[in-house]
Amino acid sequence: MMTSFAFILGVYPLAVAQGAAELSRHGVGTPVFAGMIAASAIGIFVIPMLYVTFQSLRERSSARFRREEATSDKAA
Repeated sequence: MMTSFAFILGVYPLAVAQGAAELSRHGVGTPVFAGMIAASAIGIFVIPMLYVTFQSLRERSSARFRREEATSDKAA
């Protein structure tokens, strides 16, 4: 995260550029700045949420499989 924040702060002057060649610097800086913020937000919030969701699904399916296996062993 420190690398991402350093990159975002490094690109910030391009996003708010003024003076000569303002349009080209602004045109390059804004998408890079916004993209890094979005990628950082995904890394902080979405990836852990997906991990927890898939782990929960895995535990539920594992418990269901063990329960079905135990009932089939009793029937045999």
